[in-house]
Amino acid sequence: MSEANEGGEKKEPQPQGLLIVQSKVRDQIRAKEKRVSDEFITALSEHVGKTIEKAIARATANGRSTLRPEDI
Repeated sequence: MSEANEGGEKKEPQPQGLLIVQSKVRDQIRAKEKRVSDEFITALSEHVGKTIEKAIARATANGRSTLRPEDI
């Protein structure tokens, strides 16, 4: 089910929970001697979710049920 946002665009509901491994992301950032906010983790997960949705749409448009790297 889609919902319309303030701009009138349809927005797909986001799945509950993170789509990334938070500890792995934090470890990679800490390895570069940086810190990370919880908001960054949430935004990164949302970005991943949007990328997945775009890849699904591209694969579907190409008549495939398997996502490939070129769908990203």
